[in-house]
Amino acid sequence: MVDTLLQTFRATLEGVLRNALLFWAILIANLLGVVGGFIFWYGPMLMVVPLWTYPFVPDCPLAALLFSIAFVGLKYRQRWHWFYALTAFACIKYGLWTVAYWTQDWTHGGAVDPVSVAMFVTHVGLFIEGLLLLPLVVPVGVVGRGAVLGWYALSVFVDYALRYHPPLGPFVEPSFALGLAATLTTVLGLGLLLLPYQHQTVGEGQWAVG
Repeated sequence: MVDTLLQTFRATLEGVLRNALLFWAILIANLLGVVGGFIFWYGPMLMVVPLWTYPFVPDCPLAALLFSIAFVGLKYRQRWHWFYALTAFACIKYGLWTVAYWTQDWTHGGAVDPVSVAMFVTHVGLFIEGLLLLPLVVPVGVVGRGAVLGWYALSVFVDYALRYHPPLGPFVEPSFALGLAATLTTVLGLGLLLLPYQHQTVGEGQWAVG
């Protein structure tokens, strides 16, 4: 079943890469999300936190930026498998985290407004983007996968132990955000370690370039 899903994700990603209009639409949408997230959602926070926290604080814009880079790399047949693993983990984790965040906010009295709905929908898209990268993860060995897991475990520590976590609304408790981040990191980390290992993804040299 896992192999079938990976083949489905690979075929879908290949189709997107071959469709120039779809490729550019997705790339531009991600880059707009990167700019909007950095400026409007995390901008005030980034002005006051230490520079060394920048790789950890703007979670979702960074995930979208990583995907944008990975997307271009795939277009030009780059075999950046460890980078694809890092990106897939980020997109899946922060896509799910944000969907759960807004669900928690809405069910505890938060307004269902255009901004929150847009955030919900776009992060469902971020999650799907992460899934599409999973076939590119299988050549990564256990050390590389462990490094990816370690990075995102460190991110949870920086966010919540050192309190550089993303802005939270009045209807979402920090304890919920921490529990969600820790649970997702643990579950996705186990999934990453258990994902099939292969020396080479079937058809990895056939990514479209046009």
